[in-house]
Amino acid sequence: ILIAVGLAVLPHLLFSKDRMAWERAPKGAVEGTLAFSAERPKQPIVVYLEREGGELAFQPPKEPLRIRQKGAKFDPSFAVAVVGQSVSFVNDEVEQIDHNVYTLGADSRDLGIFPRGDSERAVFYKPGEVKVHCSIHKGMDARIFVAPSPAFALVGPETGEFRIEGVPQGSYRLRTYQKTRRFHDVDLQVIVVENATFQAKVEMKR
Repeated sequence: ILIAVGLAVLPHLLFSKDRMAWERAPKGAVEGTLAFSAERPKQPIVVYLEREGGELAFQPPKEPLRIRQKGAKFDPSFAVAVVGQSVSFVNDEVEQIDHNVYTLGADSRDLGIFPRGDSERAVFYKPGEVKVHCSIHKGMDARIFVAPSPAFALVGPETGEFRIEGVPQGSYRLRTYQKTRRFHDVDLQVIVVENATFQAKVEMKR
């Protein structure tokens, strides 16, 4: 599976001559505040950067993202992973209840059915929204946003402020993702300079 999927969509990770390009690059930061034209729904918003000309090669987080299945629910019901990061789905039920995981969207697959106490892992190689479902329990669903790189911030529902540190210098597009889209998503140019912070004014309009 890694070869079949990875060769097509992650040449910058699999074939890069410099697998440590991200770590060695001079870095800066991006910070700002989300401003809304109307009342904001109580949901997190992802602010992320896409490097113009392609992402530098980076090592995805070693720690897997862990999503539990308990009480016929996914916990958490929303999470952010980085391209190439492992996601562990754990059947954490108290009773002998089987679960399934299948995904739609940026990365579609079926992990099969597994019993209480078991888990299945998946690695998502395509950035974007992944919808997560259980074929046994129709009401179970979750969302994973797969960020194109570690340069992202999850802005909670109680604040509009964000800061993204450790960003390799260069030109980027700052974009947003909403689990439930109530505003137009943002697309702004951002220039990151070594040892400096870019101040971004992000207006979320309907």
